[in-house]
Parts: sequence; C-alpha cells; structure tokens
Amino acid sequence: MSETKTDLQLLRAEDAQQGAQPEVQIMKVKSRFAMLAKREGGKTAAAALKAADAFLENERGRYQSWLLEALRALDKTLDDLPGTIPEALQLAYRQAAEIRDLGGTFGAPQVTAVADSLCELLYRLHSAGLYNSEAITMHLSALRLVCTAEAIGDDSGPLLAGLRKMVARYPQAQKTEPAAAH
Repeated sequence: MSETKTDLQLLRAEDAQQGAQPEVQIMKVKSRFAMLAKREGGKTAAAALKAADAFLENERGRYQSWLLEALRALDKTLDDLPGTIPEALQLAYRQAAEIRDLGGTFGAPQVTAVADSLCELLYRLHSAGLYNSEAITMHLSALRLVCTAEAIGDDSGPLLAGLRKMVARYPQAQKTEPAAAH
C-alpha cells in the first residue's frame, strides 16, 4: 500500500509542476465491509474444509431424499416436454445438472456421470433444435438404475459407455463468440 501512495504522490507532484489539476481524488470511506476485510480472524483453509466435510457428513442422510425429489421434478419436466420443447429442455438441463451436482457433492460418481451425460444430450438437442424422447427416456432410466446400483455398489461402466455413444450421435453445439465492439 505504501508503494501505491508513493506513486500517487509522485503523480500529484508532477501534475502540480505542470500546473494541471489532478483528475482523480482518492477518498477513504469507512464501511462495514472495509472494517470486516481488515479484521483478523476467521477460519483457516484447513478448518473451513474440515467444517465443510463435517457438514456434508451430517447431511449425507438427506442425500437420497434430495435425489428422489430432484428425479421427480425432472420426470415432471420431461413429461411436459413435447409441449414447449426449448424451455422444457433448458429446465430439464438445469434439473439434470442439479442431480449431477448432488452426485458429485456426496461422492456418487456414477450418478454424476449419467446425469452429466443427460446434461450433454439435452444441451446438444437444444442447440440443434432437435428432440428425441427415446434418448431422453433411456438416460432417465439409466439415471434411476445407477441410483439403485449406487445403493448396492454395482458397477455401471458399460452402461455409461453406451450412453456416451448415444450422445455422440448428435452434433456438438457450436460455441458462438460475442460480437466484437467497434
């Protein structure tokens, strides 16, 4: 901070020699945020990670109910799909992403992988303006299967490979760059 003040003082001295008025005035404003930012304390990174792990362990019992609730919501959205396809695909994508994130948070890699594959399928379908109820239904069935398999510790590797082949049939979404400002 002292370097900045020194540089600022030098700039002001140069401006004064040239007879110019400074264009910038730096003011110190007391705010609650500034006082909190300067305050020492808080948790170390290790303590924060330990607290987060403890929180997740306490919430682990609710994971299955959250997962079932998210699956029901996704089912409802997918049941409504033929009506308003673009909006429903976007909502279904967000719901599948929530399931993927639940799997990732609570250490369920198969749930995460299948839900991620469903996200990719929905994204590609939406981007291409397509709809394939069979591919979506297959992913939803696979998602239910891995949720069950997770409970008994089954391996779903071949299932995931088949889903990836199905998604690969659809064109990759083209990323568009924002128009450059002129």
